Amino acid sequence: METEPAQPVTGLGDCGLTWRGWLDSPPEVRKPRAGGRALLVSYLFPPTGGSGVQRPAKLAKYLPTFGWSIEVVTAGHHRFPWFDPSLLEDVPADCRVHGIAGLEPAALAKRIGSRFEDSIYWRLARMTGWLGLGDGEALWVGPAARAALRRHREQPFDVLISTGPPHFAHRVAIRVARATGLPWVADLRDPLVIDYDRTPMSRREASAMRRVEQAIMRQASLVVTTVPSLTEDLRGRYPGRLPDSIWTVPNGFDRDDLRAALKTAAGARAEANDCVFVAAGAWYGRRELHRVVEPLQRVLERNPLWGGRVRLVMAGTLDGQQRQRWEGQRPAWLTLAGYLDHASAIRLVAGSACAIVAVPDCQTGRLTIPAKTFELLALPTHVLALVPPDSDTEQIVATAGASHVAPLEDSTMVASALEHIIGSHFAGILAANRDWPVLDRYDRRMVAAAFADGLASVCGPITSCHAACLQDGAGAHGGAS
Repeated sequence: METEPAQPVTGLGDCGLTWRGWLDSPPEVRKPRAGGRALLVSYLFPPTGGSGVQRPAKLAKYLPTFGWSIEVVTAGHHRFPWFDPSLLEDVPADCRVHGIAGLEPAALAKRIGSRFEDSIYWRLARMTGWLGLGDGEALWVGPAARAALRRHREQPFDVLISTGPPHFAHRVAIRVARATGLPWVADLRDPLVIDYDRTPMSRREASAMRRVEQAIMRQASLVVTTVPSLTEDLRGRYPGRLPDSIWTVPNGFDRDDLRAALKTAAGARAEANDCVFVAAGAWYGRRELHRVVEPLQRVLERNPLWGGRVRLVMAGTLDGQQRQRWEGQRPAWLTLAGYLDHASAIRLVAGSACAIVAVPDCQTGRLTIPAKTFELLALPTHVLALVPPDSDTEQIVATAGASHVAPLEDSTMVASALEHIIGSHFAGILAANRDWPVLDRYDRRMVAAAFADGLASVCGPITSCHAACLQDGAGAHGGAS
């Protein structure tokens, strides 16, 4: 090895529970007494797939457990990169979902209809680009706000929730809250001004996002983030806002999803004669696949006996630039599986030797945690976290155990970590057993309970200790984006 991998972390001891025993023993969740009717504004919602839809889908699934009846205002089309109808199982039968056809190109093309729908869509999309409106999806805002106001007049809501990205969902909430005076909880899963892409936001776009952020910080009754570092960033930049009105409520994992996907006794682990890495999720912008492929290529060249025994499966989407590169020239051991439905992705990771989480070292990377991280940690599979040093992602992965961490941009450390993991796997000593109860605070029921406390706090007194417990835990172990 060229150097020791950064923070190789094994399991944190025998906690008295097997993984299956822990999975079947969810933590006790006390139910707050408050409740009411909540309108959830989210442009993305099942059957749209991808990790970004998990937060609104799980809120719709679990908030009714705590007395909150949920209605949803979402996009009225399904022209998205990912489609996963299995996620509709998360939506309660009595949850009213209003798909609003706005003025964005996808909705207009669908409304016009005909065998030329695709051609119409692309023409409209080019037109919005020429007009400086990007992909035009934000043209959904006005129709969505009007639909939300109609529903409020028909049957009043007690509280308003908006979740993004895409962050124009908060612009809908701004209009509705101003018109109705409803208390509003703004759920910011990512920063509004980002530097995740290879090219920075334009000055015009960044300025527009700052104005939206300022309106949120002025008007929202409660601002919720999914990671402590973003909470502290907002508190520092908006000192005039009460610190207690900005909360951290992390993302998490759903035991129901894991049990449904893995019906075998313990989830099939990779065989000792085959070392499979799974890189799940979308790779785009600064999250570049070559930062894994090239170090792994060097490792395999140094260890010819591992030839044919190591594979990397990329289970997710690549941006156009990366797709063009890797579809044209990829090593035999690299598989581009494309987008997989949620259950298939869980099964693939559970059957692998190691799952990979990648976060570039930029401001956005340090203010977010990939939502998939919690689900990966809730599986009996080793995790390689290629993440910024001293970040919230590094902290939670190291605390959970059975993991290695290294900076994505340091190819020498990445190669060293890969080599260590492969060698440990073939020696039969690669750790996959975590201190499972540490992860209980990220069970989706616990997360929903904390969010319910947030709703109660803007509509009345907080009635349970979940919010304090989760915020304390997030500060100690990280959050999610």
